[in-house]
This record gives sequence, structure tokens and C-alpha cells, in this order.
Amino acid sequence: MKRLNSIISITLATLITAGTVSTSWAGSDKEELAIAKSIIAKSGVTAQQAIRKVQQEYNGVIYSYDLDDEDDIYYHEIKLIDIEADKKIKLIISIQNGEVVKKEWHRLFSWFFDDERIVTARKLATMKYSILDAIDAIALDESSLLQEIEVEDKQGVLFFELETIDDNGEKDWLVDANNNQIIPVFKK
Repeated sequence: MKRLNSIISITLATLITAGTVSTSWAGSDKEELAIAKSIIAKSGVTAQQAIRKVQQEYNGVIYSYDLDDEDDIYYHEIKLIDIEADKKIKLIISIQNGEVVKKEWHRLFSWFFDDERIVTARKLATMKYSILDAIDAIALDESSLLQEIEVEDKQGVLFFELETIDDNGEKDWLVDANNNQIIPVFKK
């Protein structure tokens, strides 16, 4: 019985400590994002600016955006598909100066399956709807920071899923690419 009580005590202490650690990490993420937001405000290299640059300099359909970090350095990660050149391209863009610091590409073609990203990119290309249209639909204000955008095609509905953060915390958005309308997101 003593052994069982000590195991339970150790388990509870571990769970409490884990909860404390995860809470402190959450606070530090907000601090890091605040710093990223400050750098973006100074440089003017917002997500929208980076996306516009990619649209001007590359052919293809942008299907993903991430404000990401590596070794505590934040950058814009933009993924696009150039169907005509048979390429899937990933670009890493500095938030400090807007320069492309890394570029990777892979061939699209596969004998075995049709990548759903390619199908989605073709749909977006025929619709003439872009990731910037989705950002405009949510009317992102200056106090918010765009963290992530993904295009999804579920049950015949083509939509962009956006994640923003501001002083009130994170917010998820869905924008229907067919009619540029915001799809209400339920809170748990």
C-alpha cells in the first residue's frame, strides 16, 4: 500500500510539474510571437507582403503559409505548386528583410497517386481565388499576427483555414473559396 501511495504521489507530482512546464512554454511562445510581430512591424515584411512577393516572382498557386521559427529565428514559409513546371516549391523568407533565404522544390508527378494538393491547386487556379483573397476576407487588423494558412477541400467545400493571434489569444478562421464568405467556427 505504501508503494502504491508513493507511486501515486510521484505520478501526481509529475503531472503537476508537466502542467506547469507546458503553461510556462505557452507564455514564452506568446513572448516570441510578440518579438516576431515587432520585427515584422519594423521591417514591413508582413505575411501579405511575403505572399505578394512570391506571387510576383514565381508561377503557381500558393497553398500554404506558416510563420515559423528555426533556431529562434522567425521566417515566412510559403508553399506553392507550379503545375506547368511540374514543381512543388517551398520558400523560406526572412521577416527582417523579405529576402528568400532558402528554396526547395520537388517534382509533382507520381505514377501511384494523385496528390490532393495538386487537385486543390488546379481548382484554385481555375477559380482565380488566392490566399490573399482569404486574408482580405477576415479583415486582419494591425494588432493581429497571421500564424498559418492551409487550403483544404473537404466534402466538396474548398476553403482556407487561417490561424491568427492577438492580445486575446489565438483565433481560427475558415474562408470559403467559392464565395469568399467566412464559415463560422464553433468553439469547444
